[in-house]
Amino acid sequence: MTIAHIPARPTWLCTGCREPWPCQAKRDQLVAEHGDSPAALRTMMALRVADAAEDLRQLGADQLWTRFLGWLPAPGQGPVIRWVANPPLGGHRRPAPVKEQIDPRGPSRTSPAPDSGLTRTQSRRRSPHGTS
Repeated sequence: MTIAHIPARPTWLCTGCREPWPCQAKRDQLVAEHGDSPAALRTMMALRVADAAEDLRQLGADQLWTRFLGWLPAPGQGPVIRWVANPPLGGHRRPAPVKEQIDPRGPSRTSPAPDSGLTRTQSRRRSPHGTS
């Protein structure tokens, strides 16, 4: 028969071994269950700190932090993954060198427009009589 290591509120003692929750057995169980997702485990335990802070007002924030989160490995201290053969697709690729930058606004606004002989107010629209 397995013992359930569940916190008893408001004391936050383990119902299975009467140790302060999370007891060592529960820590081992949580790490085994969330081994592939340490961020989810950290988030879940941070939520438990918030719950426990309501009941365990006599404990300081650093005591609660140590009890509920202090035993977790720091972010980035998980197992090291090394690529044996080829790097994964999409990784380690260098971006293509930029050959030429094109101004999306088109040609430079400071360059003079070609002289067409028409002023800005005149247009090349046909007159209603058919002549231009």
